[in-house]
Amino acid sequence: FGRNFDYFHDAYVAFLEALEMPLHKNLDNEDYLIPLVHAEADFSAPIRFGDRCDVQIRVARLGTSSYTLSYTLVGDQQQVLTQGQTVHCCVHRQTFASCPLPERLRQALLPYVETTSP
Repeated sequence: FGRNFDYFHDAYVAFLEALEMPLHKNLDNEDYLIPLVHAEADFSAPIRFGDRCDVQIRVARLGTSSYTLSYTLVGDQQQVLTQGQTVHCCVHRQTFASCPLPERLRQALLPYVETTSP
């Protein structure tokens, strides 16, 4: 089941790329980092070798210095295979002290924040 976190990470990297904020450029050029500080998953059904699945990703929470992403792995029959979350915290590259999310990143994430209906 640990492979599910690999799928989460691959989706996260692709998500940042789609936001035009590629992870590799952040790691090379910015004065902040956004390390993973928490990960969890609930497994509903097995993913077998050769199975295909899609990863749906949303912003579950957008805070001042961190954000939580939610992931749903969906099988080819539209069944939910795994659901999980990762929490990422923004820190200064040199000190690793918490710092606010850059406004450019916040604005890029905002359209993907999950909303709940009353």
